[in-house]
Amino acid sequence: MTIHRATAVWTPDGVRKDWSVVVEDRSITEVRPAKPGDPEALIGLLVPGLVNAHLHLEMSWLAGLVEEGGGFSTWVRRMMLVRKEPPTQADQRASARRAAERLVAYGTAAVCDISNGGDTADLFAGVGISGIVQHEFLSMDPARIPAQLAEIEKCGDRLETDNATVVTRPAPHAAFSTAPELVVASARKQDHVPSTIHIAEDVDELDFLRDGTGSYAYFMDELGVPWRWWEPPGLTPVAYLDKLKVLGPGMLLVHGVHASWSDRQIIATRGSPLCLCPRSNAYIGGRLPDVPGLMEAGIRLCLGTDSLASNGDLDLMGEVALLMSAFPDLDAGIWLDLATRGGASALQLDHLGEIAVGKSPGLVLLKGVSGPDDLGTPPERSWICRPGVTG
Repeated sequence: MTIHRATAVWTPDGVRKDWSVVVEDRSITEVRPAKPGDPEALIGLLVPGLVNAHLHLEMSWLAGLVEEGGGFSTWVRRMMLVRKEPPTQADQRASARRAAERLVAYGTAAVCDISNGGDTADLFAGVGISGIVQHEFLSMDPARIPAQLAEIEKCGDRLETDNATVVTRPAPHAAFSTAPELVVASARKQDHVPSTIHIAEDVDELDFLRDGTGSYAYFMDELGVPWRWWEPPGLTPVAYLDKLKVLGPGMLLVHGVHASWSDRQIIATRGSPLCLCPRSNAYIGGRLPDVPGLMEAGIRLCLGTDSLASNGDLDLMGEVALLMSAFPDLDAGIWLDLATRGGASALQLDHLGEIAVGKSPGLVLLKGVSGPDDLGTPPERSWICRPGVTG
């Protein structure tokens, strides 16, 4: 048993001043006001380990190489130009490994990672980060669909170490880039392992799903993608996914920048959580989602960083700082909650996200911080206690 006392502790009920957290075998057994005989208080805010609900670790080698702005299709074109002369596979893996190590330093307890190869699980397990690696499927080529459906059926693994549990599963990329059969098959429910899908990230996505026009259509034609067999549904991305019956608590939506009022009602009714990646949205398209509107609709939110190709780092506290600046009228504690409890809930990692009895979220000290209002600049931090592996 170890007692961790701090000048401030972030609990589900808010900040508690001069409280102690008692931990045994990484599990919290008491959360209470400090008592005589407790250790000297750590100076700062004690928070649960962060949960990064959306990132692309394998793209870490692209850090600083893809120019910002212009919208999604322009950004992808720029990225493809960089990818024409990539580093070796070994160097790409080394970049991803370094990024995983930095995630630990940021205080990250768990992640949901998107991988085209599905091969980042060992990197996370190796540094002690638990979570989900989504093997992403994207294709509109009818000739490739049978082989991809077969691959989806075989996709799924579980890697366990003393310090992490990482589950691999299939997931669709987006409504505009993935044939409907592949969306449905790769999003199929797996107990307690949610799927994810990029949704309404760019306004041109709406044009493409409405009538097959706009920059996405030009871009896919330019790439030689045989997509014109597919009939655009004439729906928003959210309404289209609802028609495919893939929404629900086990489908984590990502971005939602251009989610309309009716989209928000569908998301809330179906119970799908939504992951915000505000710095990536600002980098690629120069626009943030209507976060107050999403909250008003009753949508469960969480935070992700996306990739180093569209973000300066993978630190969730950078997302918190941006949201504090963009929405100053909202309580800063909301953003800290999304970076911890929100992510744990969305990823169905019930043992994480809260400093509460029975949980094993790990404890991170935000040095010199007295409360969420101090998070306008990402603070220094250190691990006080590492998270548990299972709930």
